Amino acid sequence: MSDLTPTTDQLLAAPELAILHALEASLAAAQCALLAAYPELEEEDLCSDSPLLLSGSGWIADAIITQSCGLSASIARYRREFERARQARLSQSPF
Repeated sequence: MSDLTPTTDQLLAAPELAILHALEASLAAAQCALLAAYPELEEEDLCSDSPLLLSGSGWIADAIITQSCGLSASIARYRREFERARQARLSQSPF
């Protein structure tokens, strides 16, 4: 998650950054809460011979964490591309 709140200039150019920032914070909070509820999901040795014993809700929590990590990565890529395009427009400005 990006700790930087979008600037006013960024929000004027792309207001969607506001809700994407809020979504990133919500995803991070959800991941922390699920890992607190299911600490076995943080174990280092997931490739061991003994299978991970989880309840049905534990497996769903694992899926939510995995999917939220993917969504967080997509949001970060969106922000980077937005900033790259904004910088390109600024460098082409005649002023």
